[in-house]
Parts: sequence; C-alpha cells; structure tokens
Amino acid sequence: MSNATVIENKIRNMGKGSILFIDDFLEITDKQAIRVILSRLHSKGFIVRLGAGIYLYPKYNRLIGDVVYPSTEDISNAIARKEKSRIAYTGAYALHRLGLSTQIPSNIVLYTDGSPRKITLSDNRTITLKKTTANNLSYRSETVMLAVAAMRELGKDRITDLQNQRIKEVLASVNKQLLEQDVKLAPEWIQKHIRIIMKDNK
Repeated sequence: MSNATVIENKIRNMGKGSILFIDDFLEITDKQAIRVILSRLHSKGFIVRLGAGIYLYPKYNRLIGDVVYPSTEDISNAIARKEKSRIAYTGAYALHRLGLSTQIPSNIVLYTDGSPRKITLSDNRTITLKKTTANNLSYRSETVMLAVAAMRELGKDRITDLQNQRIKEVLASVNKQLLEQDVKLAPEWIQKHIRIIMKDNK
C-alpha cells in the first residue's frame, strides 16, 4: 500500500470536519513527501487547504451546497492541541465571545506558550500567536480569562454600565472560589473593578 493511500485512509478515519497538519502523518513518511501527498489530495478535492500546512477534511452542508468551514477559534484550538500549548484569547475576540460586541473579528490575536507566529488562512483571516507571561495562561476558568481580556481591550475608566452588567452576568456563572483565585491573576485595576461589580454577589 502506497504512502498516499495510507495517508488518505488515515484522513478518512479522522472523520469529516477534522483539521489536519503535516505533523499528523510523520509516522508514515517524511515532511516533504507528506506535503506533496496533501497537495495532490487538495488538488483532487479530497481535502481543503486552510492555510500553509493546515488542511480540512471537508464536511458538506446540503442546504447551502458548500463546505462547512471551521471557525478561527476551531483552528486556533487545533493548533494548540497539535503543539500541546496553551492559548488565551485577547481583544476584540474576547468582546465577541462575551456578547460585548456583535462584530466577529476576522483577525484574532492569541497569547501562547507555544511558537509565536502569524498564520494567514486561505480566506485572508489571520491568527497571530504571541508569547506572554505565565499569568495570562494560568486562568482555570475560560470565562474569567475572557472577561479580563475584554476589560483590557475596553480600557480602564471606559467600561460602560451596560458592559459592566454583562461582565457581571457572565462572571456570576463562575464558581465563587474559582473566580476569586483567577481574579488574582489579572492586573490590579481589573481585580479592583471585578470585585466592585461583583460585590452584590458575595
């Protein structure tokens, strides 16, 4: 059985909708050969190229008659799993995730303890991975991490009453002990701000 057939069979077994990387097939052959095989599979429409070295085993939506493409978040999480690294969302994406903004950013910035770099996807969306301090990656609650990132983006003294109410609502869903532990990882002004808006929940 050829290496190309082995790789194709492995992709089938991974299931439709899977995000693929060259490193997923290193036990089969070397990187250059994998690149050639994946490029050929892309050319014949078996897989879709998402970006340099990143592919999708496509799932089709019959209603729209097109491929169901993964979100930037799905791709970011797949990269983190591949690299066994941690990531934390920042800025506009955190605002969107918490419902503080209706805009879905096409370019997202992530903190990571993996390899820093910028990834340009085939549809021109970008994922920028930046090295950061351990604190920014140590949150046990994703909700707290997103809230802190959103508040950083909004800025001190520029958070509206409506935004405060939304932040309070999402943080109210976090276990109080866990919230208290994670808040200590935030910048001092954010710690104070969270404690003020959450005081009625004590």
